[in-house]
Amino acid sequence: MKSPNPPVENPEWSAAPSREPDVAAARPTARLADLSTRAALVVVWSSGFISGKLGLRHAAPYTFASLRFAVAGLVLLAVAGIRRQHLPRGRRLLHLAVAGTLVQAVQFSSIYMGMDLGVPSGLAALIIALYPLTASLLAVPLLHERVSAGQYLGLVLGLGGVALAVADGIQLSGGYLLGLGFLALGLLGISVGTVYQKRFCGQMDPVSGNAVQLLSAAAVVLVPALLVEGWDVDLTAAYWPVLLWSALINSIVGVGLLYHLLQRHGTSQVSSLFYLVPMSTAGLGAVLLGQRLGPLTLAGLVLATAGTLLANRVRR
Repeated sequence: MKSPNPPVENPEWSAAPSREPDVAAARPTARLADLSTRAALVVVWSSGFISGKLGLRHAAPYTFASLRFAVAGLVLLAVAGIRRQHLPRGRRLLHLAVAGTLVQAVQFSSIYMGMDLGVPSGLAALIIALYPLTASLLAVPLLHERVSAGQYLGLVLGLGGVALAVADGIQLSGGYLLGLGFLALGLLGISVGTVYQKRFCGQMDPVSGNAVQLLSAAAVVLVPALLVEGWDVDLTAAYWPVLLWSALINSIVGVGLLYHLLQRHGTSQVSSLFYLVPMSTAGLGAVLLGQRLGPLTLAGLVLATAGTLLANRVRR
């Protein structure tokens, strides 16, 4: 992404007394604030896998996903109403609903299904973290983007890292393998959804647009939540903090931090932060959930992170 053209210098400003010391003094503070925002985005995004794992102790996967989307969507809808924003209509509304179904409903319900079937949260985060690579490959025929040899090499390293992590302590039971299949479906959902969003949902308003996407996702996953799971949820006191965290912090604050950074930096620079999510999630899972990190898992995390960082350049 090209940086905007610098503003034309105003002669009157040039004649004003120099305030360079004040600007220089403000730079460390601004950099610290920006670094804190980046760190917060990584931690918040990583915590979504942990809150999902905890939420599954109280609700079935599709039920938990529908509640998360509904709460977050209704809150954003209320904010849009307070700001007197008009909701998208017609074809734009349809495109937002499709993108929301892919990015939100397919991705997160599949992640929850995979973790519910025994896949550790760190491994789930690692598989989903491949989406910049898979989305880039999908963008070649659909958005006419070019992929460099380095990006292909990064994809191979990333897949190799996932293979190492999966091989560490893999269970050959049907449930575990099915869980990996659901995570592959989640990766496909966010990859196709990202390309679809870029193609048809440009300049989406972060409040009203996300409200439409989240409520659309809630409606989609509500069907299996009712028909397959029978609305399986245990509304205990321990469940509400997890639900509110996943809805308000993960779905709203996380997206808000993402949009804030995208306004200040290039897309590729911000997307590289997501390559830190698997490592962060694995650490949180070890501390909060007692999940084991074997040597192959750690090696896979390092290799996949290196591969995705290498592939973080799409030539247009």
